[in-house]
Order: sequence, then C-alpha cells, then structure tokens
Amino acid sequence: MSALSDLPKHGQSFWLDNLSRAMLMDGSLVRRMEEQGLTGVTSNPAIFYQAIRDSSLYDGRIRQGMRNGLSIPGIYRDLVVADVVEACDRLRPIYDESVRNDGYVSLEVSPHLAHDPVGTLRQAHQLWCLIDRPNLLIKVPGTREGIAVAQELLYRDINVNVTLLFGLEAYWDTFHAYMRALERRLEEGKPLETVASVASFFLSRIDVAVDRLLRQRMDMEVNSRLQDHARGLLGKAAVANAKLAYASFRAFLASERWIRLKEAGARPQKILWASTGTKNAAYSDVMYVEPLIGADSVTTLPGPTADAFADHGRVASTADEGLAEARAVMEGLDQLGIDFGAVTKALVDEGVQKFIDPYDKLLAHLEERSGAMRESLDAAPLRAMADRLRVEVIRMTTAAGSGHPTSCLSCAEIVAALFFHEMRWDPRDPQARDVDRFILSKGHAAPILWAVLHEAGAIEDDLGQLRRIHSSLEGHPTPTNPWVRIATGSLGQGLAAANGMALANRSDGIDARIYCLMGDGECSEGSVWEAAQFASLQGLGSVVAIVDVNGLEQSGPAPYGSDTSVLAGRFRAFGWTTLEIDGHDLVAVVESLREARQGGPTAILARTRKGHGVSFLEGAEGWHGKALSEDERDRALAELGQEPADIPVTPRRLGGAVSKGSGTYRGISVDEYRPGEEVATRSAFGDALRRLGDQMPDLVVLDGDVKNSTKTESFARAFPDRFAESHIAEQNMIGAALGLAVSGKRPVAATFAAFLTRAYDFIRMAGHSRPRHLLICGSHAGVSIGEDGPSQMGLEDLAMFRALDGCKILYPCDAVSAARLTELGLLTEGIVYLRTTRSKTPVLYDPSETFAVGGSKTLVSSDDDRLTLVAAGITVHIALEAQRLLREHGVPTRVIDAYSVEPLDVATLEQAARETGTLLVVEDHHLYGGLGDAVSGQVGRLARVFRMGITGEPHSGTPEELFERHHISATSVASEAIAVAA
Repeated sequence: MSALSDLPKHGQSFWLDNLSRAMLMDGSLVRRMEEQGLTGVTSNPAIFYQAIRDSSLYDGRIRQGMRNGLSIPGIYRDLVVADVVEACDRLRPIYDESVRNDGYVSLEVSPHLAHDPVGTLRQAHQLWCLIDRPNLLIKVPGTREGIAVAQELLYRDINVNVTLLFGLEAYWDTFHAYMRALERRLEEGKPLETVASVASFFLSRIDVAVDRLLRQRMDMEVNSRLQDHARGLLGKAAVANAKLAYASFRAFLASERWIRLKEAGARPQKILWASTGTKNAAYSDVMYVEPLIGADSVTTLPGPTADAFADHGRVASTADEGLAEARAVMEGLDQLGIDFGAVTKALVDEGVQKFIDPYDKLLAHLEERSGAMRESLDAAPLRAMADRLRVEVIRMTTAAGSGHPTSCLSCAEIVAALFFHEMRWDPRDPQARDVDRFILSKGHAAPILWAVLHEAGAIEDDLGQLRRIHSSLEGHPTPTNPWVRIATGSLGQGLAAANGMALANRSDGIDARIYCLMGDGECSEGSVWEAAQFASLQGLGSVVAIVDVNGLEQSGPAPYGSDTSVLAGRFRAFGWTTLEIDGHDLVAVVESLREARQGGPTAILARTRKGHGVSFLEGAEGWHGKALSEDERDRALAELGQEPADIPVTPRRLGGAVSKGSGTYRGISVDEYRPGEEVATRSAFGDALRRLGDQMPDLVVLDGDVKNSTKTESFARAFPDRFAESHIAEQNMIGAALGLAVSGKRPVAATFAAFLTRAYDFIRMAGHSRPRHLLICGSHAGVSIGEDGPSQMGLEDLAMFRALDGCKILYPCDAVSAARLTELGLLTEGIVYLRTTRSKTPVLYDPSETFAVGGSKTLVSSDDDRLTLVAAGITVHIALEAQRLLREHGVPTRVIDAYSVEPLDVATLEQAARETGTLLVVEDHHLYGGLGDAVSGQVGRLARVFRMGITGEPHSGTPEELFERHHISATSVASEAIAVAA
C-alpha cells in the first residue's frame, strides 16, 4: 500500500484535483481509488480547459450538443456535467459507506460570477438540479459575495466547497457562514446531517507571492541581517498560515456553538488543502502535504504530487504541530514590512482571474472546435461537388480538344470548399468589393474556375464553348469574363495582385479575405517570394495563399515532389502562418480555411495528386495540358459517377466602407516653375504626386526602394497610409499595383526605368488585365544618368511599353510638362508609362501651358524650315541647342517636343513631314524600338525619317561625355542634320 492509503488513519482524505474524461475511461480514477485510497475529486475551469483541449474524447458530446442546438456555454456545461455525473457515480459507494462523510466531486460556477451573488446563486442551483447527485459540491469563490452565497446555498441543502481562501479572516468568515446556515436550518426544524461543505485553503500560491517580496529584501544593498532574516523565511509562509488556519478550525470545533450543532447532526466543514503542487523546484515535492496531515481535513493533490507522496511521503499527524514556529514566521514577515493581509487579498483577485482566463479560453476553444466539426459535418456535399467539378472539367476540355484537366482535378476539393463553403461572395455581382476574392494564379486550371462559377449560378455560359473564339471562357483567365479581375497564366503573378487587393481593402475598411490558388511548380518563381515578403512586411493578414502541391510540373516531377515542408519552411521564413494538409481530405481543407480566418498572412500547403479521382490519370506523368479522348472521357466519367451535386450559395456581403473616389478634381498649380530655372523632371513628378494626393483620395503610390531618387518620398511623408515601400522587388511592386488598380484605386509604381525590365512580364500581363488606371514611372532613363554606368541606364523601356496594346507613353522634358503629364497620366484610363530624367533641365514651358495625350509641342518653326528635329525628354534640350547651331549654318530647323510617345501627334508630324521633307529623331534610348521607330512607322511614308539613338555599349562618364560618345550631343545632331538635309 502507498503512503496515501495511510492518510485516513490520521483523519485526512486524499482527493485528486484534476478531473478529466480520460481518467474516467482509462481506469486511472478507479486504480487510484483502489491503490491509493482516493476518495474525492475537485476541478476548476483551468483543469477542464486542459482536459478538453488535449483530448478527442469529448468530440462525440460536442457534436451531439451541436445537433441539439446548444450554445457554446451550453456545450461546455454539457461536457462538464457529463464528467461530474460519472465521477459522482464512481465515488458514490464511498459516499454511502462513509455515511456522507466522503466521496465528493466538486464543480465550479462560472468564475465571471465571483462578485455577482444573484448570478452565482442562480447558476449553483441550476447545476445542483442538473447533476442531481448528493455527493456533489458546488464550488463558490471565497469573496465577500461568494461567502454570503455559500451560506444561502447551504441553508438550501446544497453542498458547497468554498474555494480561493488564502487569509485567516476569510476562513473565519467562511466557517461562521457555515454555522449560520446550519443554525437557520436547525431553527426551522430542517435536518443538518445532509449538509456537507469544505473550505479550500490555498497553499503554494502564497509562497510564490511572499517569496517574491522576501527576495526584494535579499538584495545586496540591503542590510545583511535583514537579508539573513528574509532568506530564513523563504518557502515557509504558506504552511505557517495553514497551520494557524487549522488551529482556528480545531478551536471552532471545540466551541459551544459548534457542539450544539454537532449534537443536532451537523458535520464539520472540513478544511481542504488546495494548490499543493510545489511551484519552486528547489523545494520538496511534498512540502505542502507532510506538515498538514490532520483530522477532518482533505488534501487535494495533482497527479505528480500524489505519485511523489505515494513514493516517499511520510505520514503522521502534523497539522496541529509547530504552532509557535508558525506564529514566528508570520511575525517575521510583519517585521520585514510584508503586509500579509494585502498579499492574501491580492491573491483572491488574482485567483479569480486565473480561473476566468482559462474559462474564456475554453469557451473560445469550444467555439473553434465546434466550428471545425460543423464544417466537417458538411463535408459530404462538398465531396460530391468536387467530383461534379471534375466531371465538368473533363467534359469541357475533351469538347475543346485542349486544356489542362489534370491540373484542375488536383484542386477540386480546394475550389469546392472555397466557393461553396468558405468564401463570402455574391454570385449575382462579379464587381462587388465587399466580398472575399479569389485569384487563380495557376491560370492553366481555368476550366475548374469556369466549372465552379457555372455550378454556383454565377455564369450561364455554355461550358462546351471552352476556348472558342466568341466565348468568355478562355484557356487561361482573362477579364473577358466578368468574374476575372486579373489575367493569369504566366505563373507567379497572382500572389502579388492579392497583395494589392488586400491593401485596397484595408484602405477602404473592407474586412475581406483574398484567396490565391497557386501550383507547387509555380513556387519556383522568385516573384512568389517577393510577394510573400511584401505581404508579411505590410501585415496583410487577409491574404491566404493556397498551394496545390500535386507533385508534377509540365515536363516531370516538381522540385520537392509531395513534400510540403520545404515550401512551408519558406513561407514561415517570411513570417507567414503555415498549414500543411491533405488537399483531398475535405475536413482538413475546411479546417485549414477556418484557421486561416485568424489572420496571417497564411499559406495552406495542400498535398494533392495530379489527376486525382481518375485512376489512369492520378499521379501519371505526360498528361499536363492534354485533353482526354472521347473514350478516355467516358472511362473517367464512369469512375467519377455523374450524380448531381446541388449546394446553394447564399450571397454573403461584408459591408464596410466603399472605395475612396476622387470627387471633384480641380487641378494643381505649377506656378513655382519659372522658365530657365533648372529642375529635374523626376523632382517635378514627386512634387505633383504630393499635390495630387489631396485631391485624389484613391491615389496610392508604391516605390522600389528608390523613393529618394524617384522623388516619391514627398508623397510618402504626406500620405504614409497610401504609400507602400516595395523594396527591391519590382515584380511584386507591379503586381500589387495591378491588384490596387482592379480594386478601384489609382496606383503609381515608380522605380528606375532600367529595373522595370525585370518586371516586364508583370507589365505585359497587366496589359491583358486592362486596369482602369495604372501609372508606371521609370526614372533615370538613358545615358543621361552619367557615371552610374550601363546597369542603371534605362535604354529599352520605350520599346517595352510601345509593345503593349493601348499603353500610353509620356516623356516630359521639363518641370512644367512633368507635373502636367503626371496629372494627365493619373486622369487617363489604362496603363500609362511616364519616363523621367535624373539630370536637371531648364524649364521651357509657362505654368499655364496645357498638354494632352496624343499631343506634342512645336517649339521652333518657320515657313523656311528644311528639316524637323523630333525629340522627347532630355533630347528636347539637345535638339534646341542643335537648332541654334544649324541656324548659324543657314539650315532653318523645326523642333518638335513629342512628349506623347504613344500615341504620337501624327497630325503635327505629318504636317512637319510635308513642310520640311525630312525628320530627324533624336532620343536617349536604344536606336531600335523607341521614339525613332514610332515616328518612322507613322510618317515614314510621307518623308524621310532618320534616327539618332544609343548604339554600342555605354560606359560610366558625365552625361555630356556620354552624349558625345553615342553621337547624340548637340554638335553631333547638328552635323547629322546638315548631312541629311543636304
């Protein structure tokens, strides 16, 4: 037998302080009863929180509670009541054999009611009636209000455990309340022997609090005598206080008042030692058990402490020993200035809070857990819908004779769960902002997008027209279909756009989530990790990336096969929450989507099988981008079955603020720029943005870590909430700008013109997305940047943007035109490219000058002109200087500032071609693809068009040296002009 079994010989009962379903089911409760003499159990919210959180044994009752329509507090009560009822029944034989002296189970009222006597009384009565067991103790906190409630409950013949007792005064009040309740019953002729109560006196928490104060007195600067005094009292306060309480208890039992009640059948309100687990590892693990063994007492022990005492505890009647030493300890604390009364008062409040916190956590956990179960109960219809989507994908791709069916089949569960369960959206309104948004970044899986939209009733298009010339159901998603905001298919772009959408939502107060479905092969794109970094740095918790890890790329296995840990590690490294799941387990899919609601950004790494659902496709190589034949289609459909799947989508809108529009636009002033003053066009661009910010509340600016060079920094200072630092990640910058644009914003993305080349695929795809407004500014264009050398020189940018259908290209030459063209670019629909210059240039235009897309300015002209110099940007000034040189050589020359490179002012150029016969285009750009090619293509049929641009490898040097080196200086232009005009 263990030492615990000997405690009853000294009048003490051993109770366990942690009730759980596990101990009821695994036999450990019964074993402790048989082997260690266990005769009771207590519990509290913290214990139940741990028990329920760490066990699946409660899932059945949680589900049943949900089916019965119980609230979360109702489910909690149901779980707790079930455990307590079973524990009471297990201990009932002890209760009966001891004639009500032992065999009790304690259950606590809500800790939130600690100072609410009416609420405590009501809930205690409800629990007593609900459990309906005579060996139940209702735990009531030992606050002033709680003690009064305990008295009333005891009078009503409801057993009470008064808990959270720390000080002697509170204990005295508790025992007197017990006697008053019994006396009232006695006066009314009611039986006393049925009333049971314990007073729970807490131990280890006292030493934790007092030791902290003692150590303050042990500082090296404190008198050594006081240090020694304080050191000698460490770990002694709790037991000393308990011994004094026990002495009071014995004195109460010897009083005439109690003897009268005892003779009438009353039982003592046993003193119960709680909080007996040692908190300080330096102390004995049985220090709160061995010195407090006495008659009419209970020791409640946590499992480890019980096992320790069973192993090496010493049993003797000790509770009434050492009273003199106990008083000395309390006097010593007083001598050191430690107000023990204040300590115990604080511990009561702290104890209540220590029960409130786990109680609230438990309810939150049950909310979360029941939500997951509710979703898992709905998984069967979603499974049917996933297979229905697979059927539609196979049918439409076979009809089209092309497509990517296997890439669709792998993500069917994910798509079904999103559109028919998780996403808050309205199938009637593709333009809604106050909804969750979906981006299919793995755009080759477009058929499953068309299938899910069709099944949800969002589109009525004939799925059999996939990839047909007149259908909106294209091979990859484009805004031809109203449900597509951004064109995808060039991989690695969706997540950046999701970032922009999330920024727009945050700006407008729309609490929506953005779901971006990507492929595992796609994650080899560096742009994915640019976007991952940006989302984390910007705190875009509404972005949810879902990676379809199907293990296969087009030509073979993906880099890491089905191992999701690599991608999960990468996302975590960027500060994301990551969830690794089986992407074909709809319960896991739904659960992960629910977890993603907690905020992130969150990446869900879903292990799937390419071609899942069809045996001869699943995991098989060689099927990427290949449609099934009619025979193969029939085999696949036979496997999938063709049962209808009907899940109605209830429109769900989030509400919230609407997009901040521009309102009435008045225009900005540029009066500070005076002709002849030298100002860089990039500076005028930055100043214009700052001024425009006041009148365009939808204006948002992104910059690629060069805001002090592009001069967007003034906007950033004035409007920090509408500025996003993109760092050295131009692809994400353009993608995020596009996401902002399709969300009703007026974005500007700025960096060096040279660096836009690495983002060109994003720019190209933005063109297919047809945003209403998107201004891209490339600064430091051409060799005019000087000493930085060729790596920084934008020499290909005009060619890039000219290749985009419908893109406008504006290239200012001075501060006035730069400010006006910035303004114009933001008022112009579509993608606009603004090219700015590093060097300062003289102001040419009066502040009142106006500009237009498709316009130009003829700066010098006469009826005798024999030649026209066409320039833009910095070469306008070179052309003007060359014109002066040519005039001196008797060659009258016209000069046109072709600030609108695309579209060109064709009428003005044609007129110049007819009147002068020869055009010479001068530009600080590669000779091919820029302004020269644009002019030649438009008016080359009317006149001779000669071009001067950058050829050969540039070099570091001053702008003037580089102009000479590449033959676009004023003297070079004049020489060429004389030659071509001859």
